[in-house]
Amino acid sequence: MSRMKGASLAEVVTRHLHAAGRTVAGENGGRAANAVTSAVGLGRIDICDHPACPDCAPTDRA
Repeated sequence: MSRMKGASLAEVVTRHLHAAGRTVAGENGGRAANAVTSAVGLGRIDICDHPACPDCAPTDRA
């Protein structure tokens, strides 16, 4: 039996839309993308600004 690993399609789409919104319009674009993805039931991307957050803290990866 095989179990799928990695992000779901909904998460991939949500993250791509959020990244595109932030690239185009900064924080307002991220909020707009969250409004759209939330409305269609895909979820939201919430990024906190806590410097020690393992999910959101900036990394040195390029």
